[in-house]
Amino acid sequence: MITRNDVLSHAVDNCMKELYSFVQPQVEWEKFIEENKIYKKAYFEWEQYKRYEKENPDLFKEYNERLDWKDKSITECIGPRPYEFYYLPKEVMKDITDSYVRAYRMDSQQELLNTIEILKKYCQEPIIDKYIEGKNGFPGHRGYEHPDNLEQEIVKILGDVAEDNAYYQHKLLDKFFEFLDMAGKFYDWNRDLNSFNMSVYLGPSPNSNKDAVIRNWKQYRNKDIEIDEEQIKKEYYGEDYND
Repeated sequence: MITRNDVLSHAVDNCMKELYSFVQPQVEWEKFIEENKIYKKAYFEWEQYKRYEKENPDLFKEYNERLDWKDKSITECIGPRPYEFYYLPKEVMKDITDSYVRAYRMDSQQELLNTIEILKKYCQEPIIDKYIEGKNGFPGHRGYEHPDNLEQEIVKILGDVAEDNAYYQHKLLDKFFEFLDMAGKFYDWNRDLNSFNMSVYLGPSPNSNKDAVIRNWKQYRNKDIEIDEEQIKKEYYGEDYND
C-alpha cells in the first residue's frame, strides 16, 4: 500500500532531479548521485579519523597517512558537499519547488484558507440542488435554486426583534466570518509542506550563491568556470522569460 510519506518522498526525488536539470555547471543526475556516494564515503572516513584521534590514540597511527587532517575542519579535509558545486538562482528554485507543492497538494493551510473563503461566499450566495420535473415528454433533470442567505436566515430567527435591530444582524454575520478567519489562522498544520521544504532546502539542493560556486570549483577542483544566470532562466521560463 502506498502511503502519504511514499508520495512525498517521490515528490522530493522528482523535485531534486528537476532542480539539477537546470543547474550550472551542468551535471547528469546519475553523476551527481555518484558524487554524493564518494563524498559520503570520505565523510565516514573523516568521522572515523576524528573518533580515533579523540578516543583511541593508540589506534590513531592507522591514520598516519591522514596527519594532514589534524586540527582541520571537515571542509578543509574533504572539501565542500557536492551540491555546493552547482548553482541555481533562488527564484528558479522557488518556482520549481512551489510547482511540486501545488501538484502534490502539500499546502494544507492555504487549502483551509481557500475553503473558508468559499464558505463565506456560500453564506452570502447559497445554492442547492433541485430536481426539475420533466414536461412535455422530456425527462426530469438536475437544476439549482438559491435559498435565503445567512443574513436573511438570521432575520427569520430574530423575528420582530430584527426590525428594530438591523445593526445586530450585521454584527452577528460579521462575527461569524471573524470566527472563520480566526480558525484559518489558528489551524496551521502544514506537516507535509514543512517536511518537503526541509528535505529540499536543507537537503542537497543546489547552491544559490554564484560566487561561492565559482570559488569552490577554483579552490577544490582547480577549474575556472563561468555561470550564465540569464541562460538558466531562459531555459526554465522559456518564452515567458523577459530580461
